[in-house]
Amino acid sequence: MRESLGSVFLYNIIIVFVLIIFAFLAATLAYSKAFRVNSRILTTIEKYEGYNSQSIEEINQILGTLGYRHEASRCGKRGNTDPVTASNEYDYCVYFHRIDKDHYSYGVTTYISMEFPLIRNFKLPVYTETERIFDFHA
Repeated sequence: MRESLGSVFLYNIIIVFVLIIFAFLAATLAYSKAFRVNSRILTTIEKYEGYNSQSIEEINQILGTLGYRHEASRCGKRGNTDPVTASNEYDYCVYFHRIDKDHYSYGVTTYISMEFPLIRNFKLPVYTETERIFDFHA
């Protein structure tokens, strides 16, 4: 009888260990996808020197091919900066930062979305900024 109870305890430890490993892998993949999306958005904004109609069109095309979450974003203030615009199609936010009279930068927030059965869904933000962009129109 003692051996059967010992093996049940061992099986429980193995099951918990496997669940923790799979949760860690799922979180790593979700973070990787959010960071990849963030990087692509920033690259496009730097390419078109701002968040304009050309960059928005390319961002929507890129996010469609990457399979990013389709839902309207609800962006709030980040520090003392309001969002430039909230995307109605994808879940990301873009922030404009004026560095000085000749330079500016953009910040982008994307989200890691985790959905677990029987546990509430939650989103964690991933925020990055572009390099300084020179303002030729100033």
